[in-house]
Amino acid sequence: MSGSASPAPRPYTPAFDRGEARYFHGRDDVLKKFRTILNRSKPANTGTTMMIQAAPGAGKTALLTECARIAGLQGWQVAEMEPIDLLDANELHNAVRSSWKVWRPWLKGMSAGINVGLASVEVEFGRKASTPLAGLKEGTTPLLLLLDEAQELIDIPSEPPLPFMRAKSLLTSIHNGRVTRPVILIAAGLGGTGEAFTRLAMSRSGKGYQIDLVPLRKTPTRAVIQDWLIEEGGAKGDPTIWIDAIASETYGWPQHIMAYVEPAIDYLRAHAGQMTPAGLDAVIHEGREARREYYEGRVSEFIVEERETLARALARPGPNGFRYTDILESLSKDVGSERAEHIFVRALHKGVIDKKKGYFVVPIPSMHDWLQQKYGPDCGTLNRPSG
Repeated sequence: MSGSASPAPRPYTPAFDRGEARYFHGRDDVLKKFRTILNRSKPANTGTTMMIQAAPGAGKTALLTECARIAGLQGWQVAEMEPIDLLDANELHNAVRSSWKVWRPWLKGMSAGINVGLASVEVEFGRKASTPLAGLKEGTTPLLLLLDEAQELIDIPSEPPLPFMRAKSLLTSIHNGRVTRPVILIAAGLGGTGEAFTRLAMSRSGKGYQIDLVPLRKTPTRAVIQDWLIEEGGAKGDPTIWIDAIASETYGWPQHIMAYVEPAIDYLRAHAGQMTPAGLDAVIHEGREARREYYEGRVSEFIVEERETLARALARPGPNGFRYTDILESLSKDVGSERAEHIFVRALHKGVIDKKKGYFVVPIPSMHDWLQQKYGPDCGTLNRPSG
């Protein structure tokens, strides 16, 4: 386990259900792979891609922020981008330029006097470049590109063909280390991210560079909760009972952890850090309410009929999850084959379902229970593969 309090806060506020982690623990295997890429890229003047695929609430954005921190400490520039930036040189230039204005002071705030970004963004990305790839080639400083919500790459239009081909050229050049300077792209997204990269003709990732993010293990889960209770809530005494109770509710999902620690902090601050049984009961109640609201948000784009159809299709998984054909067959019985495929894709993009070793699962166990209890043919906890 590794852990550290976050440095100076970012000069913007992420969306409520995602963002950097104030107290970051775990993910040691992923960060070890990322450090290996960094250490190899600069001396060889090359780069590659790293793809992180995970269900919503698994901590993708927090992981990207930690990777940015590590790269910044080694003198890399950091820039966030969106899928649309792959299509147009001006769009990518603007994304890199504006993003660096956000990241540079944040990275410098981590360590007094750190030299972050040796040249201006104007020099490091060609303003008048004809293509995104040509713009990246005009720089020399190592650059880390962060692409969140990468599953949206699947929506990049193939017509007109020229911008689409430029996007493919940019991604494959980064992936194969052909940008003439060290450029690393970390793409993080929900289920379907792998298919999106395949559509853009990406060659196979190196061993270990395509990562399916799983929930936090027990030790980092408890460490995160403890930091929040003590450092933010000012908890007095032994917090073990509260940590145990909250950890048992969260399944290791960072988003769930926040659903519980936020009311815990409010309570502790209002009661001078005293951890009472009544306070814990209130925290668990509020955490469960916040968790249910989160699940409602994930299915908000589906009408009730579609939610019920999904619940029936996802009622009883096999030992490894659901087969694609079984889900489609069940959905088709209710709404027809064409609409069934549309519902399936939307459910994948919203993180209601996720791909796992060739099967599909509802990645968050408590969300599966909630879906069945509210919209399914049965009620209560059903057998399902763990998250």
